[in-house]
Amino acid sequence: MAVCKVIVLRSIFQLVIIVGLPILLLIQLLVSLTVPRAHTAGNEHGFLVITIEKNEDGSLASEIRNSKRGLDSGVLGPWTENSRMTGYEDENEFEGLQVGYVLTVLQGVNQELILQPWASDKPSFFPELYRLTKFITTIEVDCSDVQRLDGIGFPDPSDGLCLRHWKLRSCVAYSFSLDGKDAMFLDSVQSSGCEVHRFDPSRRRPQTSGSVMHHRLWLDWRKPRGIVGNVQHRLLDIMDSFHHEKVDVIWLDVESAEWRVLESWIKDGTLLRINQLILTVHLQWAGFEVGGAEEEVLRFWFSVLRGVWASGMRLVCSKHGPGYTVLRHKLAHAHSSYTLSWLRMREVRWHL
Repeated sequence: MAVCKVIVLRSIFQLVIIVGLPILLLIQLLVSLTVPRAHTAGNEHGFLVITIEKNEDGSLASEIRNSKRGLDSGVLGPWTENSRMTGYEDENEFEGLQVGYVLTVLQGVNQELILQPWASDKPSFFPELYRLTKFITTIEVDCSDVQRLDGIGFPDPSDGLCLRHWKLRSCVAYSFSLDGKDAMFLDSVQSSGCEVHRFDPSRRRPQTSGSVMHHRLWLDWRKPRGIVGNVQHRLLDIMDSFHHEKVDVIWLDVESAEWRVLESWIKDGTLLRINQLILTVHLQWAGFEVGGAEEEVLRFWFSVLRGVWASGMRLVCSKHGPGYTVLRHKLAHAHSSYTLSWLRMREVRWHL
């Protein structure tokens, strides 16, 4: 009798396995088809964007969307004014600026730089140049709290600092410069109470007062190559080595390497960890590892700076340097270099 019961139970168990397993597999398949999931290649991160916006009637509306990276394709679409990453903004952040309540939560911050459309119907040097120079000379934010680096004061704050971000707290400042033009910047951020780090791969040490920390390191836009004694590192790795979650202000004058450096910051999300960027762009030649026809180079430059803008930064100051050469062309109304001061107007919060 007991043997019969065991045989019956075993038969029932086998029947459950035979019938139930296909049902479980079917349920799993249905779930995988209905729940969005990122399909990405390599180490690329997929992400969901959760947006909370304030409606006109004062109510809050939330939306979960795939941003511009299709969660089925893993491809990131172009940044536009309406689709760029946005973050929380205080309504009173800057008077006259239209802001709202927006919170974006990202899982992974890897981006791709998407080239902007051509400035005209077809590739052309002068339309591209006009668009670029207009963009880098149009001031978007009138920051009344700007300090001139040479102590002269207004009305020429072109390489000034907008101090509102660290008046009431300690700050961190980085300087990447080979020519010593950052001396006034170093004195200014130091007098503001910042923790100051200066990076220069050469052995010379400029005359600086106070406690500026000097490092024989330099910026690279590529991942470390494992060479013993290598002094070139990504900003992401430098910040992590110092345990700096954010840098309040960076002085960047890297002699035509700025285009690939900025592109890398956009791609790996490092740009989101910078509050203010005082940047010198050089237009005499294409730059390190930048190639193509002249109009293609201008388009790439513009796309990089639009990427800076899309990250939430706005142009506070712009000052041209000496010379009138752009891509070996002598021009009357464009300069060889510009120093641009970008200030973060949006704080993008993300989860890594």
